[in-house]
Amino acid sequence: MAPRVVKGGPAFTEYIAASKMAEPLFGDLQKHVLDKAAKPSGRRQDVLHPSEMIKSDWCHLAAFHRLRLLAESPDRQRTTFTRENIFQEGHQTHSKWQTWLREMGRLAGDWYCQYCEDVFWCDTTPDGCGACDAPPAALLYAEVPLNAHPLRIGGKADGYAPQDGALIEIKTLGLGSLRFERPEFLARYEVETEHGKVHDLTRLWRDFRRPLPSAVRQTQLYMYLANHFEDLPCDRTVFFYDFKSTQETKSFTVTYDESFSEPLIEAAAAIVDCLQTDTAPFCNINGRSGCPSCLEFKEDNK
Repeated sequence: MAPRVVKGGPAFTEYIAASKMAEPLFGDLQKHVLDKAAKPSGRRQDVLHPSEMIKSDWCHLAAFHRLRLLAESPDRQRTTFTRENIFQEGHQTHSKWQTWLREMGRLAGDWYCQYCEDVFWCDTTPDGCGACDAPPAALLYAEVPLNAHPLRIGGKADGYAPQDGALIEIKTLGLGSLRFERPEFLARYEVETEHGKVHDLTRLWRDFRRPLPSAVRQTQLYMYLANHFEDLPCDRTVFFYDFKSTQETKSFTVTYDESFSEPLIEAAAAIVDCLQTDTAPFCNINGRSGCPSCLEFKEDNK
């Protein structure tokens, strides 16, 4: 049975549009991707994800419901083919940089054996699987687990370079991400032409000199987890950025400052306390009225 694509919203609209495409193969491909996205993601629902915690609209009540129910947010199914394409492009970018670091012997983390399915930690590029003697080619890099079990926080960093005392984060930069996070920066590079407004990509990339704010917040939380819960000493994170429009690259360094993460750690502890007493917290975004995130759980469980 095909997975359910929820009516309403961009996913359903794109699904119907794909059914009517003049080119059947492209339409079938888009429907396949949207069908796949509608299935359970396999992402852990028993932990707080740093990528969610660092958002300004992170709702503690929604997090409480998700952990209590072990259920994905209903918003999970509201995707588009374009969004899924962006995610896949990001995965490919990660693989590229991680492969280069692996070849240099500068990448520590978990490794997954495709032969016996063993997962093991190695401080450098492994010579093979210790469990079944599979060759290095059978091993996939499984990144760096970062967990705070007492606080039910769990995530993964893109890499860890122990010789450098640094976590690794790999990012792509597109006009969409700038439009969302730094619209005032993007607006500086709008140029009027006879065909309308365009962006001066050369100047924009030249003046892009620091990671996006959400990436900084997330990596600060990652470094907190690495230093306090995983015994992975690090005093900085090295960012590798790919500019989608030109395939140019840059690197940035963000130093560790645990004061960034302390309020998030306190919030996670409060949510865990609520779970232990089965007492729902108030919505920290909109009080008793609730916000879109926690109200979705309410609507989904009517």
